[in-house]
Amino acid sequence: MRLFSRPATAFAVAMLCLCLGTAHAQDLPENIPWANSVAIAEKMASGLLEQKTGSKDFPAASFAVAVDLNLDGFAEIFAYRHAPDCDGIRCGNFVFVLEGDSYHEVLGDIPGARLAPQDKIALGAFKRNGFLDMQFDQMTISWDGKRYADASSFPASSLDGGAFLTACQKSKSNEQPAEDEAERVNAECQCQFNRFQVTSFTQADLDMYTASLGENFDYPTGGKEIAWQALLKNAEDVGTGCNVASGKSQWPPAYFNHGDQPQQKLNFDHFLDACPAQDFILTNHKIESPDRALTLCGCLAREMPTQGISQEGLDLLAQYYRDEISDADIEAQDADILAFHDKASEACLSQFPAK
Repeated sequence: MRLFSRPATAFAVAMLCLCLGTAHAQDLPENIPWANSVAIAEKMASGLLEQKTGSKDFPAASFAVAVDLNLDGFAEIFAYRHAPDCDGIRCGNFVFVLEGDSYHEVLGDIPGARLAPQDKIALGAFKRNGFLDMQFDQMTISWDGKRYADASSFPASSLDGGAFLTACQKSKSNEQPAEDEAERVNAECQCQFNRFQVTSFTQADLDMYTASLGENFDYPTGGKEIAWQALLKNAEDVGTGCNVASGKSQWPPAYFNHGDQPQQKLNFDHFLDACPAQDFILTNHKIESPDRALTLCGCLAREMPTQGISQEGLDLLAQYYRDEISDADIEAQDADILAFHDKASEACLSQFPAK
């Protein structure tokens, strides 16, 4: 079993590739899994950008990258559409997020985000409402539950953190009793408290979480359990974010049951044209919309190369999805192709996000 690449790493590589001179980039050794990921993202982005902007072309110097902003294993699409003297309407930076049945572009209401230079865009250390923050030049943007917004527009709280800091330091000191850890423990707890104040924590939330750090905490049950679990998840995300910010750890990626075969560099265009239109994809009870079908097909395209599929095999599957050939036709040419496809389908559908 292998992991998806850490999204911050993937995003950084995309920025690096964009900023490197072409001649220099050609001197670098080719990373085939990365090249496949970019090819899939750019194919998906071209259709999404056409829906958003009405422009069918994907000009030279444009690019797209898959980046998992909510760490669910299904990548969002960051796209940059180039245009001379870009006005930020049909060109610039775009982020497409699958929400419910459809992809939504989530940067459009943020002044300046469309035109931020690519070398000044990065993932943040923290999550808000389940999505990683992003840095666009001097502006941090955070997820408000439906789209990204300027983090400075979110309300802040003024909390009494004395009891929390004491409980936090005690709980961490129990885990790491070495004397030279005291300063780091204090910094971690202060980081968490500072973050609580800008992530809509109320005093009641903080007091309950503080109590949970001590002994004999009476965990909520019944109707209160769901709210407690959400509070606990937010608090744990804050703790992880502080550890990421300090360099102590990284955000854990989603786990998929990947194949372990060396990948071949593939052209996914025909497959990604045919797959989302196939009835057995669209009518699956987890799919039932064109954009969700595109998400599943993007996942299949990423997964099948890890099973060892070749270009010939992928092209046969495209024909199969267009109803030009049958299962028997594929098996007559390569008995492994449908097995690769079925393993990828199982991996993708088992983790597919709910509506």
